[in-house]
Amino acid sequence: MANRKILHGWKDIANYIGRGVRSVQRYETELKLPIRRPVGKDHSSVFAFTDELDEWLQRSQVKSWPYVRPVLIVIDPPDPAHISQRKLSLELEKFNVLTAFSEDEVLATAQRIDVDGFVLDCHSGRNGANDLCDLIKERFPRKRVFAVVGEKERGPKSADYIIQGEEPRPLIDAVLECFGKPKLQ
Repeated sequence: MANRKILHGWKDIANYIGRGVRSVQRYETELKLPIRRPVGKDHSSVFAFTDELDEWLQRSQVKSWPYVRPVLIVIDPPDPAHISQRKLSLELEKFNVLTAFSEDEVLATAQRIDVDGFVLDCHSGRNGANDLCDLIKERFPRKRVFAVVGEKERGPKSADYIIQGEEPRPLIDAVLECFGKPKLQ
């Protein structure tokens, strides 16, 4: 099978599905998520095939669970000379928004909380922003990355959306295009 990949361990499986490890473990017991265990290994050693996970996602009951507004992490280091409107603008559109100040905090938060996407400031003056974008896509391949760049900058190739300029409206439009308008329930 050309599109079949093997995912090893709970973290890889959870990242692929876009959920937390505990959720994925619960899906295995409650909803029969197709998880496999190597013969002769302990119970905690697991793997899964991506094509089987995709098929399960198409037919699973997860879709009928209650709606939760999309959660975004905005990487926004504090800068006394510059106040970012990204977080506030996304919150006004009813998204759940978390702020991270550093690369380490972004990765640690994404491991603990099932986020739907990341907003990165990738202006040329931000050291390591392109590398962070690549790292996020590597660790969380199914999560969306929105890279905010300068007016004439290209942005990281691994980003799902490139937003040019500081105005919040293009970012909001891209996030709404990706996730739709959040519902309040």
